[in-house]
Amino acid sequence: MIIVNFKAYRQALGHKAEKMAKKCREASKETGERVIACPQPQDIPRVASTGTETIAQHVSYKGTGSNTGRISATGIKNAGASGTLVNHSERRLSPENVRKTVQKCEDIGLMTIVCAKDAEEVKKFNSYNPDFISIEPPELIGGQKPVSKSKPDLIQQAVENTDGSTETLTGAGIKTREDVQKAIELGCSGILVASGVIKSEKPKQKIKELCDGL
Repeated sequence: MIIVNFKAYRQALGHKAEKMAKKCREASKETGERVIACPQPQDIPRVASTGTETIAQHVSYKGTGSNTGRISATGIKNAGASGTLVNHSERRLSPENVRKTVQKCEDIGLMTIVCAKDAEEVKKFNSYNPDFISIEPPELIGGQKPVSKSKPDLIQQAVENTDGSTETLTGAGIKTREDVQKAIELGCSGILVASGVIKSEKPKQKIKELCDGL
């Protein structure tokens, strides 16, 4: 599984988000691998309309009602998302709010991918029963050093700390097929990627290359 995080990159906003989503869908069909698009909340409907599996970058555990400015879990589900990231390093939450968010999403049928900065967080978040936990050292995100090669021991410890009850993903600096292969060898089920795809001159080919490593 590959999750392509669009973040707020100009290459994947508005109508460009729709184009990027189509590349994700095409790469998925051509490789037979699961490729998920993760756009900005305002772009979820247009991305989901392409038939690409779509998740949100963040949601609030707060329910419907008087919650101005919150990203409603129910709202993003109605918009076409099937899940969400939780606690990405660029949108950190307290452990208690991670727990509440995972529970809210479970209650309404949204998949959760909880991001953790280290193995200890993996162990804590595993007790909240998310669908996936992604180990992502913040210092490597957006950099040139892939976590799968820079910190293989961290990934192995993260996998062990899920006790096999939650699937483990990883992200941060992953840009090549070899980076993905190493992550899979270490016990991960897939990866999160952002700039390596979104900033590529040929995003579809880059996604296919990464899929070859699964």
